[in-house]
Amino acid sequence: MTTTVEAVGQSSLTPEQQSRDGIRRIALGLGDWRVSNDPEEDLVCLGLGSCVALCVYDPVAHVAGMAHMVLPDSTAARPGSGGTKFVDVAVPTVMEQVTRLGGIGGRLRVTLVGGASILAGAAFSGMPQIGTRNVEAAVAALQARHLKPDVTETGGTSGRTVRLSVRTGELRVETA
Repeated sequence: MTTTVEAVGQSSLTPEQQSRDGIRRIALGLGDWRVSNDPEEDLVCLGLGSCVALCVYDPVAHVAGMAHMVLPDSTAARPGSGGTKFVDVAVPTVMEQVTRLGGIGGRLRVTLVGGASILAGAAFSGMPQIGTRNVEAAVAALQARHLKPDVTETGGTSGRTVRLSVRTGELRVETA
């Protein structure tokens, strides 16, 4: 049985990109998340700068989850401002839905990608480093669930695109 728990937002890939090789590539926009056990899907976050992608995969249940997280903390957010764009909301949301589709904590492979400092130079030296704060918040949110990332591809000054295969769990990261 194939079930997709959630698809928030619209894919930014063309139909041709979405279905190449019979695999639908589901592009997650800012604040979007998706959890799936459909082997014909790849989950994709395009052009991550300071944003962080949470990538989760259970190799036994073949369940994958991904979130495109924009900001670290929802506590100062306006009501109705898109909860899952915040790390502290997106991490528990994705983890709960992965569990709902059969994922088990001890088997999960968790990866964080992104969190770069795209704006660099003297003019930006006093600005908060959102990428670093996003990564720190993601690690803390995972620790609160007794998890830690197996792999982190974070920091630096380059953007990244990440793709996660629901079928195999293969994770590809491309640096801009």
